[in-house]
Amino acid sequence: MFAPVRVLSENSAVRVELARYQDGLVVIKKLRQHSPFMKDRLEREAKVLRKLKHDHIVPLLFADGDQLVYAYCPGVTLGQALEGGPLPIRRSLKIATDILKGLEYAHQNGVIHFDVKPDNIIVRGEHALLGDFGFAKDLGLTAITSDNVLLGTPNYMAPEQFRGERNDPRSDLFSVGAVLYHMVMGQPPYGRQMLQFLVGDRSVKLEALPKEAQLIADVVYRSLAYLPEHRFPSAADFRQAITDLSVPV
Repeated sequence: MFAPVRVLSENSAVRVELARYQDGLVVIKKLRQHSPFMKDRLEREAKVLRKLKHDHIVPLLFADGDQLVYAYCPGVTLGQALEGGPLPIRRSLKIATDILKGLEYAHQNGVIHFDVKPDNIIVRGEHALLGDFGFAKDLGLTAITSDNVLLGTPNYMAPEQFRGERNDPRSDLFSVGAVLYHMVMGQPPYGRQMLQFLVGDRSVKLEALPKEAQLIADVVYRSLAYLPEHRFPSAADFRQAITDLSVPV
């Protein structure tokens, strides 16, 4: 049925691979070993993605037993794109705008992603898609993990999410801000001091954006506010703030 092409990524629980299916390519996310908990998470991811159809979200084609089959989206991960250093400001803003469009739609449908990071973003030129909703929370479904379980990636994680709070869409906006900062600076915010920042150490300082990025500094810094109420109220507001900048996107 599926003809494997190559492994894209894997960890102890999950393997993601490119495969041939019928007349084209697909991406398969499958469990490496039987685990009732991980099987529940995979089934939850499928339920979440069945309700999300958007130009900036990697589409799920179908679920097949202990694996999810996604459409193949040509491009590279943003993480791979950043291996060569910072991206041009215009391209960085366009990628952030695309991801915010996807998140705006997801949030409107009651879904919070909770793992926005470069490795979960596919880019092709200036077009970007958000993938991997494995840590997402659908506010309309019963939780399968308690709110004090740490899920996410600390370098891009909002402080309240680090504390185990998983109910605020503005956590995703912090993550977009962290990704935007990384695109412009070539490294995530706070670097090795990120954990100190997350636990509330206000002595930790954010390295200032370079002179050529000062035009977008206020937008970036607001998105990275420690408290959710000091960030943008919504993905739409964050996206509008980028649109209002005098930088063509």
